[in-house]
Amino acid sequence: MSKLFYSTSEVASLFKVNRVTIYRWVKDGKIKAYEIGKNIKIPVSEVGRLLKEFGFSGSAVRDVSGESYDDQSNESVKSMTEEHNRVKSVVAVCDHDGVLRLIEEIFEKPDLGETCKLLTFSDSLEAAIQIGGEKPDLVLLDMKMSGLDGIGLAAQVRSAYQDVKIVLMSESRQEERADQNERLDVFDWLIKPIDSNRLYETIRNALKT
Repeated sequence: MSKLFYSTSEVASLFKVNRVTIYRWVKDGKIKAYEIGKNIKIPVSEVGRLLKEFGFSGSAVRDVSGESYDDQSNESVKSMTEEHNRVKSVVAVCDHDGVLRLIEEIFEKPDLGETCKLLTFSDSLEAAIQIGGEKPDLVLLDMKMSGLDGIGLAAQVRSAYQDVKIVLMSESRQEERADQNERLDVFDWLIKPIDSNRLYETIRNALKT
């Protein structure tokens, strides 16, 4: 008979993570599971969907509870899973205390606070030193700051790292935004005063892509 469900132990073994991680995925709704008796069972179809989400074809997996599966495929899953679970680094730069406080409040939400490390700077030059020493996943920048402005810092970030997400905050006109978006490959542009819900969704989308 074909296998219909995997145990949390089997899925944890496949993805090379702790069972606690699988429980968290189930709790967060990232993977569908069923409670059968005292055990949590995960449908084969859900395991396949998650493998595809990680960019890995499940065809090489013969049976996670049985013999073996392709070593190279195993390493691919392990690498992608480690990346998925890695703490993300976010740098926010603004010389307005109110905006920084708003950003800090956003990162107090469990889904961000437990998976991200936030560093805030009111001095753009200090931020540039930090970014130069440690590559962040996301940079939130105010366009108008004393010293090195947001556009100047964004240009430095983009010249150093091609894949860092950049979100700019400003009161600029649409045509100026379009020009900078193309030049700096900006992920999003938020207009002040910043809407907290829009900021939250922008951060979440930037970090999951």
